[in-house]
Amino acid sequence: MKKLVFSILVTALVCGCGPEKAPKTISPLPSGLDASSLTDCTVHAAFTSDDFRWMGGNLTMKVFSEDIYDAVELQQMESGDTLIYDGEKIVVESVVNEGDVITVNGGIENGGAWLQPNDGGTYRAFQWDDHSIYTELGTVELPLSEDFKIIDCGEDPTDLTTVLITGQKQYLESLKDWRRTFSPLNTRVVIEDGVITEINRCWIP
Repeated sequence: MKKLVFSILVTALVCGCGPEKAPKTISPLPSGLDASSLTDCTVHAAFTSDDFRWMGGNLTMKVFSEDIYDAVELQQMESGDTLIYDGEKIVVESVVNEGDVITVNGGIENGGAWLQPNDGGTYRAFQWDDHSIYTELGTVELPLSEDFKIIDCGEDPTDLTTVLITGQKQYLESLKDWRRTFSPLNTRVVIEDGVITEINRCWIP
């Protein structure tokens, strides 16, 4: 009997019997921004020239946060875990480290994900043309500062940047239709004391 018990114990040890690790869900870190209370911050935003109320001095826009992940969580990610990426749940089947890039399930061309190092022990989710991925936080209407400025790129990467502290309405109305739409991929809105002080659009591919 003692031999039988000893044999069972040895088998259990060899097989490594024990509780299985529960799959994890890895989500972007909280942005720390509250769309209903934006006071002093810079946000990624989407809007068109029609969203300005020039008489009232307001802008209605959608605000976004960049999808940033904890580096430790990603480095411990394994098959069976779930990654929240671009708002979708991806069940992890493979994780490959290629240089600085973490490729999940073969990358986005195969329904997977791409992530790369960011500041402060984090990773950012990115897509085609190295553009970050953003999550919409909500729609807000904020007043425009009396001296708010627009810093706008040109149509081509070699074009000079336009800086406007007056005539913003006329400038926006003079743009081609497709240029009147601003995207979170390249538009940053500076908010100070709850008032918009700057809109900055940079050139992207």
